[in-house]
Amino acid sequence: MAIAPPPRPNAQPQPDPDLKTGLQFLRAGWFDRAEPLFRKALGRHGERPDILHYLAVCLSQRGALQEAEGLWRKAVAKDPREPMLLYNLGLASRRLGNLDEAARRFRDTIRQAPTHVEARLALASVHMDQERYAAAERELSEFVSNVDRAINEHQGDALKPSQARARNMLGYALYRLNQPSAAIEVLDMALADAGEDAARRGQILGDRALALSALGHHDEAIAEAGRALELAPSSPTINHALGYILHFAGRPSDAIPPIQKALDLDPTFGPGYRTLALAQAAAGKADQAMELLKQLIARNPADRHAVLQLSIIHIDAKRFEEALAVLTPYLKIAPRDPRALNNEGLALLGLDRFDEARRALKRALKTVPDDPFALTNFGRALVALGRAAEAKPQHEHALRALPGDARLLVNYGLCLAALGERDKARETLDAALAANPDNEEALLARAALDQNQ
Repeated sequence: MAIAPPPRPNAQPQPDPDLKTGLQFLRAGWFDRAEPLFRKALGRHGERPDILHYLAVCLSQRGALQEAEGLWRKAVAKDPREPMLLYNLGLASRRLGNLDEAARRFRDTIRQAPTHVEARLALASVHMDQERYAAAERELSEFVSNVDRAINEHQGDALKPSQARARNMLGYALYRLNQPSAAIEVLDMALADAGEDAARRGQILGDRALALSALGHHDEAIAEAGRALELAPSSPTINHALGYILHFAGRPSDAIPPIQKALDLDPTFGPGYRTLALAQAAAGKADQAMELLKQLIARNPADRHAVLQLSIIHIDAKRFEEALAVLTPYLKIAPRDPRALNNEGLALLGLDRFDEARRALKRALKTVPDDPFALTNFGRALVALGRAAEAKPQHEHALRALPGDARLLVNYGLCLAALGERDKARETLDAALAANPDNEEALLARAALDQNQ
């Protein structure tokens, strides 16, 4: 964790040999020697904000982060306007996983020190940790504009490393917002700012590879990820990016080694395990994928991505009871999660528990009223309950969001057939087969229509 410089105490402290020696040890990185000296100073002077800060730094360096956060919290209570105390409390909260608290402390830091570069970038990082990419994009766009102005008006070339980092983060946020072309444009500017910083250039190229893959340029993306690894071969995120791209390029077996290397480099890299499970399942190693996802859920029952992945593997294999067994404990923790509710609806549909499916999908739509998959699955439940007239607008709403999706077209075609609109149903199923000629459900539905002429 980056250590901020100590704050100025409210009152000028009396000279203290323990504090003086402790600070010398602290600056030399001898935290174990500094800690007992700061504790003695704390006993003599009481809970002064500066001493609390020094002691918290020592504790955080030896891994006692919970205790360190408590000390920074006490320091902030005594000096609530000191930016460095607020910033360090935010860093500790983030490392402890208290992301809402971290965001609040970084915002407090920025209010007290509007030009605090690290606090602004840390706030954007927390937004991305929370998958709030639109909020991160707003924060980073404003930061980049302000730094551009400072560089142009004051010849602030020293700011270029921070600008490269911010543009790198902004490019990634745009990629996650499904704006890959805009992401590439920003990442190209980040490369110009990065200069000869190999690690930063590698990270930028890795994110640029992801954006290229999102555009469907998989071969170019794989080559770009290779260039990124030449610059930063020990980067877990870049090794993971290469594996992620290979998986979505239709090469799941090739994806497994770089993902595994990413996890060897950083066993705490959570997204890597989920991508590994995706690749394993796609490579025909579903048992390995399920075992890995079960381990992730056992370690963290609130691991949303692992729950969603494991439940979908079960649903695809028509193991609907097993899918519900995965989803039910998670939905007690997160009862409004729309994707988990959608998966619950799918499992219930598979078990012919149509009214329960309808209720689950209706709850999902309260959170995401325009989600095309929740809409089409809600429509499926209504059709199964003999309410095709109510289902029809749900399917049409879904198709406005994804007009050429074969799965949505099949469900709409079945709804039309249930309503007796056979010609329109046939036309819709033909469109589904044009989008995906191998869609088995569309083939069966189309054959059934022809048979019942």
